[in-house]
Amino acid sequence: MQTVWDHIRLAAERTPDHIAIQDDWTDRVLTFAELVREVETVAAGFAEAGVGRGQRAATVLPNVFEQAIAILALHRLGTQLCLINPRLKPEEAAALMTDAGVMTAVCPAEEVISSAVTGAVGDKGSVFSVGGAVDGTKDFAECRGDAAALGEWRTPDAADTAFILYTSGTTGLPKGVMIPHGATDGRVLYAVVQCGLRHGTHNRAIGLMPLFHAVGFYSAFVTTLSLNGTYYVHSAFDPPAAVAEIEKNGVTFLYGAPAHFHALLSAPGFDAANMCAVETLVYAGAVMPGPLLDRVKPSFPNAWMTNIYGTTEVMNALYMPDPAGRPLTYRPGFYSNVRVGKIGGDIGDLCDVGEEGELLVDATADATFTGYLNRPDATSEKLVNGWYRTGDIVARLPDGDLELRGRVDDMIVSGGENIHPEEVETVLLLHDAVRDVAVIGMPDDQWSERVVACVVGDENTADSDLLDAWCQNSTLANYKRPREYHFLDALPRNAANKVLRRELKEIISA
Repeated sequence: MQTVWDHIRLAAERTPDHIAIQDDWTDRVLTFAELVREVETVAAGFAEAGVGRGQRAATVLPNVFEQAIAILALHRLGTQLCLINPRLKPEEAAALMTDAGVMTAVCPAEEVISSAVTGAVGDKGSVFSVGGAVDGTKDFAECRGDAAALGEWRTPDAADTAFILYTSGTTGLPKGVMIPHGATDGRVLYAVVQCGLRHGTHNRAIGLMPLFHAVGFYSAFVTTLSLNGTYYVHSAFDPPAAVAEIEKNGVTFLYGAPAHFHALLSAPGFDAANMCAVETLVYAGAVMPGPLLDRVKPSFPNAWMTNIYGTTEVMNALYMPDPAGRPLTYRPGFYSNVRVGKIGGDIGDLCDVGEEGELLVDATADATFTGYLNRPDATSEKLVNGWYRTGDIVARLPDGDLELRGRVDDMIVSGGENIHPEEVETVLLLHDAVRDVAVIGMPDDQWSERVVACVVGDENTADSDLLDAWCQNSTLANYKRPREYHFLDALPRNAANKVLRRELKEIISA
């Protein structure tokens, strides 16, 4: 077993003078050898402040240079590190740290955030702020010590918790997903094989996905460094700046959500930019609409393209090579054991070919989580007899591939028929007048639920009659057509960009 730190150290031994991390915004550069020294110096500074093995620590930072150093330094000390979304409201971030019992935290030097974080950590802990010390915090830039005092790295047990990543729940307190040290190899290997990556210093990746996210951390950051590649820090997603960085640095590996690629293609200057260096293009987190997919492929002419399906809990369970023409059809991952269980049935009650059921993922695989922090009920609900219940509805096709149909808890039941919102959304997104859409079920006296579309569209062309005609002329069954259209300026989303469907229902009901 190799931990994240083991992967970094081994990469430094192989290519000590190759650039590991570069920040074009601040002109900071660290070779692999320099990265190891910097991390151990900062780790020693944390240790002198009382941070120790087994303690809970947290970072609440965007993708700044210091975020990468802080994560690795706290990991080097053997802490259980919570990676928290900096886009959360300060009180939300503080609630997660209280839930985790965090003793050490690193946050921006902003009074509102640092005050909330300091309150959550309490008098017995320490808060370090990036950008200078503020009331109640220490300056992260001064967190430095004698690396020789750290001693040799002691590999933890595979089952010990390494990282705690909070899910982006749409209701209630997000769940802390406990990732053990033993999951590192699997998560890196999955990314390498399923994304078609090759080992070598030619690898250059840009941090489009945030480091607090499982994909941004493991699949982009750790994987790139493990392959002896260079990771380019992108502090805040700025499409024109990202386009310039990709071209300037000859980035070979792009990993993002569909929204990232839409923004890149829409950025001023993209059409004139040279994207020929990109060898691997991977997207995850959502379905890429057909029109966007048709634009992405020719825009990156030399890129091998794939779509990865996974969750924070199990990572890359399914993948789709060459997604053109089949945006919802996936294959089991190279190292994933999956099956389709009957919805609401026992874990061993399996579906036949073509029958819709819940996607189940083998939870004994190396890349899976060990449970939810402080949530035994949620753990026992999702982990059943060695299988993880994803909550996603799939159907196995005759060729063995899996077609993604929707979410168990988002399903609309209208007139006795099951309707997946994602299917209706995919059809509507194909219309040029629709910029964003979410489909929900609203209570109905006759049908139990009626299908309602919430649309962000072109105010000059989008209207109910136009979109209803579009659905009638599509492959969508008549009973799946929206019975109402509501036009909004924007859809309510959480910090991880997931649509808040319950909030939408409240808006429509008001």
